[in-house]
Amino acid sequence: MKDVIDDICKYILDNLYDEITLEQMEKEFFYSKYHIIRIFKQYTGFTIKEYINNAKILKTIDPLLFTNDTILKIALNHGFNSQEYYSEKFQNVIGIPPLKFRKEFSEIDSNDKHILKMKKEYLDYLTQYQERLLNISDNPNKGNNKIKRLSIM
Repeated sequence: MKDVIDDICKYILDNLYDEITLEQMEKEFFYSKYHIIRIFKQYTGFTIKEYINNAKILKTIDPLLFTNDTILKIALNHGFNSQEYYSEKFQNVIGIPPLKFRKEFSEIDSNDKHILKMKKEYLDYLTQYQERLLNISDNPNKGNNKIKRLSIM
């Protein structure tokens, strides 16, 4: 089953910005959509929609930190239909709204070494989390793959 989950994750990530339907996945993997939903949640700890949203949210971190694009533009460029929905999902995943995240991480006070270290560690954690999404079925913490909330602010 591990290979099937890996293939499903790869399929989702390869088609992240396309509309992915359960019917398409049924045809692609030769399992019923109900079986796909069940095994995906069982092996990853995520619903398929949660997995998609987490992957999209994590792909917005770089544009938030390294561009001057508006939150709306970033949201639309990453497959979200509105700034409000994006902000809600971002806060659910990261723990703070995207504008506050941008402000907190863009205005790093290099004099406060403790805060600087904590922010760096959190960004490193986000990078590792994104890498785990690619190999989620290898993760021994099946069912406990939720992202650690930002708690340094």
